[in-house]
Amino acid sequence: MSSSSGSLTEELQCSICLDVFTDPVSTPCGHNFCKTCLNKCWDNSQTCSCPYCKETFKQRPDLKINTTLREIVDHYKKKSPEKKPEVLCDICEERKLKALKSCLVCQSSYCETHLEPHLRVAGLKKHKLMDPVSNLEDYICQKHEKPLDLFCRDDQTCVCSDCSVKDHKNHNTVTIEEESEEKKTELMKTQKDLQQMIQDRIKKIQDIKHFAEVRKRNTEKEKAAHVELFTDLIRSIERCQTELLEMMEGQQKAAEKQEELIEELEQEITELKMRNTELEQLSHTEDHLHLLQIHSSLCSSRNTRNWPEISIKTHESLETLRRALTQLKDTIDEKLTLTVDVTLDPDTAHPKQVRDGDIDQNLYIYLYIYIYITH
Repeated sequence: MSSSSGSLTEELQCSICLDVFTDPVSTPCGHNFCKTCLNKCWDNSQTCSCPYCKETFKQRPDLKINTTLREIVDHYKKKSPEKKPEVLCDICEERKLKALKSCLVCQSSYCETHLEPHLRVAGLKKHKLMDPVSNLEDYICQKHEKPLDLFCRDDQTCVCSDCSVKDHKNHNTVTIEEESEEKKTELMKTQKDLQQMIQDRIKKIQDIKHFAEVRKRNTEKEKAAHVELFTDLIRSIERCQTELLEMMEGQQKAAEKQEELIEELEQEITELKMRNTELEQLSHTEDHLHLLQIHSSLCSSRNTRNWPEISIKTHESLETLRRALTQLKDTIDEKLTLTVDVTLDPDTAHPKQVRDGDIDQNLYIYLYIYIYITH
C-alpha cells in the first residue's frame, strides 16, 4: 500500500478500536469515532468526554452519523478491501517465511522448506494438509483434539473420528469433502435459480417499459383523436346553433308580420262593418234619389287585400327546426362512431370510454350540447 493510502487509513481509523470507522459520528469538539465505540465508552463512564482530547460535555451529545465521512469510508473500503492476514511458518526461527500449508494433525503451518517432510515421510503423508490458516483451532475438535474431518448430517455439525464413534454413534456421517461437494452442488443450483430469477425480472422490467411506451403512444393518439373529435363536434354545434338562431330570428320576424296582418284585418273588419250598416240603412230608405246617388259607391269593390293569397308558413319553419335538429343528431352519431374506431385497443382503452349504443354516454353528449347552446 502506498504512503498516501497508509496516511488515509490512519485518518479513517477510530482511536478507540483502532479500526476503520463503522457508522462514524462526530463529537462537538470535532473528533470522530465509531458510534458503537463512543456509546460504550460513555456508558461505562460517569461523565461524557471526548476520548481523544478529553473535553467534557455537560450533557450527553445526541450523536448523528457523519454521512459525508461514512461515504468516504465506504469508498475507501471498496477501493482497499481488507486482505486476509498472512500466515507465517511456525517452524522458522529468525525470519519467518510465508506458510504454504497447514497440518491439522500437527496443528502447525509450514513454509515450503519445512513442509518437505510431510511430502516425503510415509507417516507424515497421512496427515491432513490444507491451505494455510491462522485459526487452526477452529479446525480441531476441542474435545478430542483431532481434525474435524467428518460431518454429521443428523446434527448438521462437523465432528472428528472419535466423535463419530461416541457422541454421534449410529448417525449419518460423511467426510467433510463429500458434504462440501454436495453443498457446492446445492449452492450452484441456488445460484442458477437466482440468476434465472434475475433474468426473469429483467425481462419483466423490459416488458413493463415496452407496454408503458405502447400505452403512452396510444394515449397520445387517443388524446389527439378525442381533441379533434370534440373540436369538430363543437364546430358542428356552433354551426347548428347559428342555424337555429337564424331560424328563431325568422320566426320572430314572422310573428311580427302576423301582428301587422292582424291589425290590418281588424281595421278592414271595422270598415266592412260600417259599410254593412250603411247598406242595411239604405235598403230601408224611402229616399230613392239618395239611394241611386250613393248606390254605386257602397256596392263597388273597394281597395281591399285578397286575403286567401296570404299564407303563414309555420309548417316550413317547423320543418327547418326539425331538419336542423336531425342534422345535429346525425353529426353526434357520426362522432360517436368515430370514437368507437379510435378506442379499439383493449389494453389501452378505458372501460368507460364511449361505445356504440352506449346510452349513458349519448345522454351525456346531448346534455353537453344543451348546456353549450343554452349558455
